[in-house]
Amino acid sequence: MDEEREWGLPIETLDAAGVAQVIEWAEAEGWEPGMGDAGPFHAADPEGFFRSVEGGRTVAVISVVRGAERLAFVGLYIVAPGLRGRNHGRGLWDGVLSRFDGFTLGLDAVPEQVETYASDGFVPAYGNARYCGSGLPAPDASIAVAPAASVAFDDLVEFDGAHFFGPRPGFLSGWVDGEGRDAVVVEGEGGIAGFAASRRSSAGHRIGPVFADDQEVARALILSLAARAGGRVSIDVPAPNRDAVALVGSLGMERRFETTRMYRGTHPELPLDRIFGITSLELG
Repeated sequence: MDEEREWGLPIETLDAAGVAQVIEWAEAEGWEPGMGDAGPFHAADPEGFFRSVEGGRTVAVISVVRGAERLAFVGLYIVAPGLRGRNHGRGLWDGVLSRFDGFTLGLDAVPEQVETYASDGFVPAYGNARYCGSGLPAPDASIAVAPAASVAFDDLVEFDGAHFFGPRPGFLSGWVDGEGRDAVVVEGEGGIAGFAASRRSSAGHRIGPVFADDQEVARALILSLAARAGGRVSIDVPAPNRDAVALVGSLGMERRFETTRMYRGTHPELPLDRIFGITSLELG
């Protein structure tokens, strides 16, 4: 662990066990992280999770996870209950983000925090909304859906990376495999045409990502995962993808809350017309 004191409280980099504690905090905040998210989150960037400490106690946490050479995503920003209102969060925010000068930084902000982040140089790019539902229609056989393990992992990494900020093999290996996790693909003539994954949460299953060439492929992926999961599922949908918004509406899923994708620095170009569900609000 490293330590930095010039911003007030010492700042340390969290190990895998520390990231697991952060996920517990996120669950306590009602953010509904996936069970087992700590492993793939940490694998995405082992140097990307931080805490400030006082007397050996974790005071505040934040993640700034690299998704590309000069791009990182900010999330999991939490101050311990009972210690809020003392500028501990701001001290950690300033101390950690100062390490990423020259990076493009992204985050997903709840509505009440958009102006706060805007005052720190973050610019709104587009909205996301979470859609939830249960009892989705049964999948049909018109599009063949197969386990993600049926394709070469390198091909999956390449397809996933084309819809994200770049390749993320360490993250992906843990995201698609493990207890309570599922992942499926649709293959087309030129290779993978769609990929989606789900993981169990405290309130059902969260589906993400959903990357697909078109709406019909996305529908097949979502319905396959929903049928295998059973019960309530939720998907975070980028608002600019009108086909995605129409799709979840046609499936009877209800809109629950919104976030705003914001960037400080050059906005990356993502193929939003093929992103039917983002991977996570924590890592982008």
